[in-house]
Amino acid sequence: MKISKQIQIKESEKNVMQFFSSLADETRLHILLSIAENPKTVNEIYDFVGRNKMTLSAISHQLKQLSDQGIVISEKKGQEKFFELSNKFCWCILRDAFKQFNNNINIKCKKCEKRAGDK
Repeated sequence: MKISKQIQIKESEKNVMQFFSSLADETRLHILLSIAENPKTVNEIYDFVGRNKMTLSAISHQLKQLSDQGIVISEKKGQEKFFELSNKFCWCILRDAFKQFNNNINIKCKKCEKRAGDK
């Protein structure tokens, strides 16, 4: 049983490192900030990040990485695919980090909104 617990801890460590690595990359952080309030299409995210900074293909690649890690989710509506922050994470950590450095950005945390509604 001790080995099983160690494996669980190692897996958790790996997931935590992947999560914070995603936040540590400037492009991925900009992508997350672009969808912090509302879902957006790839083109809307591309506009937010800056068309002069990278290609649409590079944005799509980063979105795939974030999606593979479960950090963002997407929903297809007609011809468009909309990306948003995953509900499986508490995004208060990102909001609070910005607040710590005197930048109050509006990041909706659906996970905490659900908890508050349960009370």
